[in-house]
Amino acid sequence: MSHLEIIGRQSSHYTRQVRLLAHELGIEYTLQPIHDLMSEDPAVFAGNPALKLPALRQGDTVIWGSLNACRWLARQADDGVARVFWPEQAASALAMNAHEVLAHAMAVQVEVVFHEIVSKRPPDPASRKRRTSLIQSLAWLDRHWDGIRAELPPTKIAIFDLGLFSLLEHLPFRNPIDLSSMPRLTAFAAAFAARPSAQATPYRFDAPPPEAATQR
Repeated sequence: MSHLEIIGRQSSHYTRQVRLLAHELGIEYTLQPIHDLMSEDPAVFAGNPALKLPALRQGDTVIWGSLNACRWLARQADDGVARVFWPEQAASALAMNAHEVLAHAMAVQVEVVFHEIVSKRPPDPASRKRRTSLIQSLAWLDRHWDGIRAELPPTKIAIFDLGLFSLLEHLPFRNPIDLSSMPRLTAFAAAFAARPSAQATPYRFDAPPPEAATQR
């Protein structure tokens, strides 16, 4: 297996989802930080014209997006694809909806952080709706937790779990939300945090490149 490089940020929940799977599968990689999220140069994002992270590079092959990167990673490990429970394997309406709600919550978290925290823009009707949809999505997952867990094979690595944990830990890091009314989600996050993969991928801001640090 040729060298694997994840292009992303240690502060990104999408990047962390990919890194978690790499650790769960025992795959070595290096992380290439993206420092300028506001860049309009696709080269900064490993050639992705959508200007989004993360990406995965192996030799001359580049894969864009967290789920695609996870799929590529799984192919590199012995029985890796079979060891993972993928979103499309969700069979019931509840499990399908849970994956949809989680995907929305992860995406809207980015929008909320950019609007309220990075850009420091005042609330408007659209931003209020985004925050409401994020909180309601989390509350829905908490209410339906027992049914969702029953759908996820305990012997497999669930992409759902990797994404949900990444999101739940990203909230206190970038967008503090009171989750005290969601005990099932908080218990899940606390239990998953003890896993070696979680311990190896804590959220932090990437150090600026040397030239930027010199200019300060």
